Amino acid sequence: MNIPILMYHSIDSSSNNLSVSVKNFDDQMKFLKKKKFKTISLDKIEDADVNEKYFVITFDDGYESVFHNALPILKKYNFKATCFLVTEFIGKYNIWDINKKNYIKQNLMNNEQIKNWVNNGMNVGSHTLTHANLRELSIKDKEYEIGESFYYLNNKLSLNINTFSYPFGSYDDDSKNFVKKLYKFGLTTKRSRFIKNKFHNSLLPRVPINKKDNILKFYIKTHTIYEDIKFKNNN
Repeated sequence: MNIPILMYHSIDSSSNNLSVSVKNFDDQMKFLKKKKFKTISLDKIEDADVNEKYFVITFDDGYESVFHNALPILKKYNFKATCFLVTEFIGKYNIWDINKKNYIKQNLMNNEQIKNWVNNGMNVGSHTLTHANLRELSIKDKEYEIGESFYYLNNKLSLNINTFSYPFGSYDDDSKNFVKKLYKFGLTTKRSRFIKNKFHNSLLPRVPINKKDNILKFYIKTHTIYEDIKFKNNN
């Protein structure tokens, strides 16, 4: 059984290539609902019923647009999702992108919105403390980025999280080992659908969904081997 773990960022009409419009997101969720897909949490993915069709929805960064635009659509189709939060910037904006060409400022969820997200049956995970590129940090700073976000979400917000997403999809052996100590699952930007017993739980691949993905491309990414053959195990 191949289960697509979908990777989204913001759900809005901005020109950012990682943004997916509200209409496209709704069309994608409607398509999967018509195909009788169900969402499944990462905790249960290895024990998924082979007679059912499942997928996982993830959002990196914790954009406010996910709360305002994606949450109502998820509720409409009775789907669940996980949003990965950058804990230092909760209630602020995407400061980590500020030096990029064509930078677009995007607001992030605040604590109240995160609480409402969770109260609506959604999950959260860690995306580090400051969205740092872990490969560029000292061992001490890697541990701090990965650990402080874990403790903030679990102890300060009482969210009981066990999932982590690597910023920029960037990691090394030290990062992976720190993640493994604290989290049950670590998600990368490597491309493939989930295949049982193929991947390490700390290095799970995902299927990226971006602005230019029409419904045909979405079908190809979720229903065929298109993403699976793109997987590169260069760890």
